[in-house]
Amino acid sequence: METSEAVIHRQSDLDRLVVDMDSVIGLDTEFHRRRTFFPKPCVLQIATSSGAHIVDLLAPLNLKELEIALFSEDRVKVMHAPREDLELLHLVFGTELPNVVDVQLAHAFLSTDASLNYSVLVERYLDHPLEQNKRLTQSDWRKRPLTHTQVKYAIDDVRFLIPLWDQIRSLLLKRGRLSWFREEMQRYFQPVYEFALMDVAAIPAQSDWSPTESNVYFGLLEWRERTARSHNLPRERVLAHRDLRLLVEHHDQSFEFFREHFRGQSRKLHRLISRVKKGSTFKNIKEFPKTENRISSNRGLFQRTKEPIKRLVAKTSDSLTIAPETLGRSSQISGWISHYDEHEDFPPTFGNWREELIGTELREILNS
Repeated sequence: METSEAVIHRQSDLDRLVVDMDSVIGLDTEFHRRRTFFPKPCVLQIATSSGAHIVDLLAPLNLKELEIALFSEDRVKVMHAPREDLELLHLVFGTELPNVVDVQLAHAFLSTDASLNYSVLVERYLDHPLEQNKRLTQSDWRKRPLTHTQVKYAIDDVRFLIPLWDQIRSLLLKRGRLSWFREEMQRYFQPVYEFALMDVAAIPAQSDWSPTESNVYFGLLEWRERTARSHNLPRERVLAHRDLRLLVEHHDQSFEFFREHFRGQSRKLHRLISRVKKGSTFKNIKEFPKTENRISSNRGLFQRTKEPIKRLVAKTSDSLTIAPETLGRSSQISGWISHYDEHEDFPPTFGNWREELIGTELREILNS
């Protein structure tokens, strides 16, 4: 396979690809992300009925017609675990990608195995062993020309997506779960576009933290996220996970403690925590809506109900042979409890399919 034949870097080839796109396409991206918050777009892979294609995003191409084709509501985009890909496409085109199908999530409605990688799914559903060197994901996709190995890896990443979705969709339909999956997909990737603190939590909020500690925790998360985005730095470079926990659990220490442990950031962090504890807000707070998943103010309710709810989720998942993380992750359960405590109902993200499966028993636990 010659790189010049596989990679689209001429406008005429891109225009031809756009015209030949089907109503269902496979989609993937490769990017460069080193010591930055935002990824640098490098490659866009598209699979159609005629084969797999690589669009060189570093070439001088006019992407307007490609954008119209990709963001058509009528075209299904089949992807695998596309959170970072959706973030990148949003960065390039400035809008949300509609009608996305995640085959990894779809599989989780059929099996207790969640988060299976792409090659495992290809072998399981298509009986095709796929050897992939995942280290290639971390290779430098900015360099041109792309190597033969990079091209083959990028092509393999999309060429099985459409037949894979055909197989999984057929099984979902057969078991009466296709509507569950479609409903979940409507909200599953919203955190990519709507910032929520719980989705970028370095460590899970602890049920035994005091209200002050919880406020410090979320205040620090908010500051770290805003700083990382504005300075284009990885979150860990702004504030490491271990330091986040240390700050939460020692928020009431003197300035000397901060100076000893945080050196260059000691004064900034000390003032920040003081402002959070006083209830001060940041200048651009409206850019980052508060998550609904804060720990319930009724700590007794939280401590009394979380474990029984987790057992209910595990039991129901096991009986249906679906991944328990799909029915309810720990952070989601915390959000259900908090929302129910305040509104006597579940949040919109709970969905009709969960209501059908566990809604009645869940209310019995919360009202007991």
